[in-house]
Amino acid sequence: MMFQFNLIVGLVYSVVVQAAIKDDIIHMYKNKFNGDGTYYGPTDGGTCQYDPPSKPPAGLNPIIRNFVALNKPQFLGSYSCGMCFKVNSNGQGLGTNPIKGHFVVFVADLCPECKTGSLDFAINGDGRWKIEIQAVQCPVGNTKLEYKFQGSNSYYIKLQIRNARIPAVAVKIKQNGSWKAMSHSADGFWILSDQKPVPTHNIDVQITAANGETVHDTIPELVNAKVLHGSQKVQFALDGNLPTA
Repeated sequence: MMFQFNLIVGLVYSVVVQAAIKDDIIHMYKNKFNGDGTYYGPTDGGTCQYDPPSKPPAGLNPIIRNFVALNKPQFLGSYSCGMCFKVNSNGQGLGTNPIKGHFVVFVADLCPECKTGSLDFAINGDGRWKIEIQAVQCPVGNTKLEYKFQGSNSYYIKLQIRNARIPAVAVKIKQNGSWKAMSHSADGFWILSDQKPVPTHNIDVQITAANGETVHDTIPELVNAKVLHGSQKVQFALDGNLPTA
């Protein structure tokens, strides 16, 4: 009885957290936020672990001007990894390298000390500049969702969902014919760890975006540290209710 009670409490808590994260993400698309733009220099990897040379195609789109570290409040424990933001700035601030213009950036890292509305740019520069940001759907073009396993085996799955037009807020994986919800990690992965194995080939996943759209895909094989493409070649559809890059 106690096990069942704890299981129910855990499921309810997971649903509540997922709903809150979904609302927080959509809020970033629907509103503009004022903050500071700063610089922390070129870096590889970052909290979101988009290690070179396997950068997501959306981040390499010519529309993207810079990779950035997002402020901690809006990073949402890494749910915001891979999001895109439109930046507006008139160069107001202090320093020698003003941030000016209207452009789009890609979230690849966390700025722990940054406040809401602020970005730390992964390029060399100097100063603190006033910026305005708003989330936009990433410019994925015709590219599809990508996947990357880390330290995984049939009993422990750690999976990165990459190159999403809109960030995922829930992921399930098929295990022994049933869908099992995966938990989200602080470094932008999805984890399943229990006593029942997951297939190492033709791995079925169900992915839900922040706007509620759900897609299904099949990952051909469980291979660690390699960017993989699903056999069903899916991507979240362009949402007419959310701004675009």
